[in-house]
Amino acid sequence: YDSVDPRFDDDVLISLSTTSKISTKVFGPVIASNAQWSMNKNVPMLGSDSDEIDYVNDFYNFWYDFKSWREYSYLDEEERDKADCKEERRYLDKLNKIERIRRKKEEMTRMRQLVDICYACDPRIKAFNEDRKKRKLEAKLAKQEAYRLEQEALRLQKEEEERIRHEEEQKRIQLEKERAEAEKKERQKQNKLLKGERKKVRDCVKNNNYFCTNN
Repeated sequence: YDSVDPRFDDDVLISLSTTSKISTKVFGPVIASNAQWSMNKNVPMLGSDSDEIDYVNDFYNFWYDFKSWREYSYLDEEERDKADCKEERRYLDKLNKIERIRRKKEEMTRMRQLVDICYACDPRIKAFNEDRKKRKLEAKLAKQEAYRLEQEALRLQKEEEERIRHEEEQKRIQLEKERAEAEKKERQKQNKLLKGERKKVRDCVKNNNYFCTNN
């Protein structure tokens, strides 16, 4: 490639809606024509709508960091060779240098705008962004569902623990009740036996005239 091309069209920026779906077809030739200004000769082209995300990312990383070797000395407005003296030639060189720097900045702005428009219209970027949003939403929903299931498991575990505690408490109460009933029956039995023995003693004393009389 040459660093100078007087026939190059700098007004090739195409105003397209960001909803355009033909960016790779429209911008492909434009990108290819600007590749001649690259200092790096391994220039990635725009590609097609079916490219993978890695290729697309590499493409935009390269073009957003585009380094141009294009120079504008052929557009110098001040003709130094017509200067009358060395000081005047130095002054004209300074003016030309300033103008070249200005044109260089404009060139980098033009390239940046070109890549920005291309990126905004790129259907691959839109598809990748939509897919990323979809996967992000799916991950969010999956996380929410996992949290819901975890909370549900905790709730069921708590209910089960509460059920077991309640059953154990009821068993304890029942055992206490049964023990109290058994103790009550045992006391009643003992009292009945005791009353029977007392009656036998009284009857024996009475029948044998063992009662004492006071003198």
